Amino acid sequence: MKRLTPIFWISLGLVSLTLSILLMSDLAVNLIPDQAAQIITYRQKYSEALAVQYSLLAQSGDEQPIQQALDLLVERNTDIQSVALILESGETMALAGPHYDIWTQPPGTDSTPDHIQIPIYNGDLLWGTLQLRFRSLENDRWSNLLDTAWARFLALVMGSGFLGYFLFMKRTLRQLDPSSVVPMRVQAAFNVLVEGVVFLDHENHIVLANRAFSELVGVEPHNLIGSTLDRFGWVSPDRERSLITYPWETARQQQSLNLDVPLVWERKGETVRKFRVNCTPILGEHRQGRGILVSFNDVTELDATIQELEIAKSEFEKLALHDPLTGCFNRRALFEAFENQWEVVQRDGRNLVCIMADIDHFKSYNDRFGHAVGDQVIQVVAKVLSTTLRPLDIMGRYGGEEFCILLPGQTCAEGVLVAERLREQIECLASQSIRTTSGKKITMSFGVSAASLGASDPLELVDQADKALYVAKQGGRNQVGRWTSEGPVTSQVEPAALTGSRFS
Repeated sequence: MKRLTPIFWISLGLVSLTLSILLMSDLAVNLIPDQAAQIITYRQKYSEALAVQYSLLAQSGDEQPIQQALDLLVERNTDIQSVALILESGETMALAGPHYDIWTQPPGTDSTPDHIQIPIYNGDLLWGTLQLRFRSLENDRWSNLLDTAWARFLALVMGSGFLGYFLFMKRTLRQLDPSSVVPMRVQAAFNVLVEGVVFLDHENHIVLANRAFSELVGVEPHNLIGSTLDRFGWVSPDRERSLITYPWETARQQQSLNLDVPLVWERKGETVRKFRVNCTPILGEHRQGRGILVSFNDVTELDATIQELEIAKSEFEKLALHDPLTGCFNRRALFEAFENQWEVVQRDGRNLVCIMADIDHFKSYNDRFGHAVGDQVIQVVAKVLSTTLRPLDIMGRYGGEEFCILLPGQTCAEGVLVAERLREQIECLASQSIRTTSGKKITMSFGVSAASLGASDPLELVDQADKALYVAKQGGRNQVGRWTSEGPVTSQVEPAALTGSRFS
């Protein structure tokens, strides 16, 4: 439903004011004729004329002409409901209509607007009374009022006055409308702006709004004039912090720029709109506040795009740093972490253990059960290894079925214990997770080295651990090799030492 314009309400108010002036003038100088008083006067004179006629008939002494006259009077005059001629003795000489059913005797010989009593004299003696029951004025008050010339005059004043006021105000307000004094080329450029722009006066009322803002809020530009921006119910994007002061109010109070303020506009059943609002105070010659220029940049779609890009970026970063099959670090991310840990080793003198681990006879899983089962074996091994390590330890897939594990702050002996524990966990748990291997046990071999054993850089430390792994493979697999100052050797761990060690 289209909203009524302010011009309509102004015109209606002026018509109401004009009508009020006319009615007040009537109270002062009686402009409106009293129709009821005129009717009562007419009834009294009419009744007196009838009384004179009936008194002449009464002198003849013949009742029949009187009765006929009364019947004819009630029949032809719709304003008279009943009539009766009552003798001085109280006897009814003649009557017409349901007189005694509707007649209410006034006190004494008085009359009322509806009950008229006229005395009839024979000479100087009272001969009788003529009683006339007229239609009640109360029932016809409003219908009679609408039929009067005064009521038609008021209706004409209201109708023509409203039309005249409407056309006059429309033309006048067009001249007062700020947009009408703006050159067409400037106004066209103003409406071409993709940002919603609003001019506010010193009381924060809208005096001008462009088409973009009108479309944002769904209100025609001329219907925005005179209203306030507060009516739209702006809220803060931060749900935990309510909006205390609108940015345009802050700009007006401080007489300074208020830029890039986030606001959210929520309408029931519609998409939540997000804006970036810029407020610029307009100052006079003496720096007094004249108004505020407010621009609304709709960033709803941009914000949604940024969120999608952030999610995509996070996913890409995860793909760039993690192995897609196992979820642990890939080789690139592993060596970046390795470099960071090596800097700590060089700076603080802390030790760093490197463990190289390789699945025993992995090629046989691919050959016998297929590459899908081979991938399952790698995934299960990676899961067992990661759940056994500490949160600060670093594990990555070095390549194929080979993994590299870094233990910051551990000695080589502690690293051997960790490797032995990992070997035991793989042997006990990995095979249970894959039923398609027909009971074939999954095992791993490990090689351990530490920065304290003389490696000059991360690559040399990895090479030492890899050589220790090779010794473990040559020694029969499913065991742990370690690097020493004399070279790689297989390591034997006593069960008691393994049981008493802590790896979490």
